Amino acid sequence: MTKIARAALVAAMLLLVPAHAVGAASASAASVSREQLEAGNWTCVPFAPANRWSCFNDGAGRPFPGNPDPAPTYTFLAFDMTSGEFLYIGHLVRGDLYRGQPCAPGTDPFVYRAPIDYYECVRA
Repeated sequence: MTKIARAALVAAMLLLVPAHAVGAASASAASVSREQLEAGNWTCVPFAPANRWSCFNDGAGRPFPGNPDPAPTYTFLAFDMTSGEFLYIGHLVRGDLYRGQPCAPGTDPFVYRAPIDYYECVRA
């Protein structure tokens, strides 16, 4: 399995695994770079407030303002804009679907990202 395919699998499986298994998924995701993901048709967009690139699997699309058909959730891999280092795996929940659940594995709330109307949780 290629590193890009493995990263896609890791991102998809995060929706299915319990919080205690996230550490192993993060270790696998850390073995790829933004450039490798982009070469594998992922879409990576800059998010300047967090100094990161957010990379979304091309098959899943990505959130954007005014999307006429927004997905309920997205999972992305984040990379530092300066060093290129893998930072974390992020999860987005559409604004109308978020119900105040904590950002697992802790108890912090998701962070609202108004321009795209999604709540964000990051898993280190």
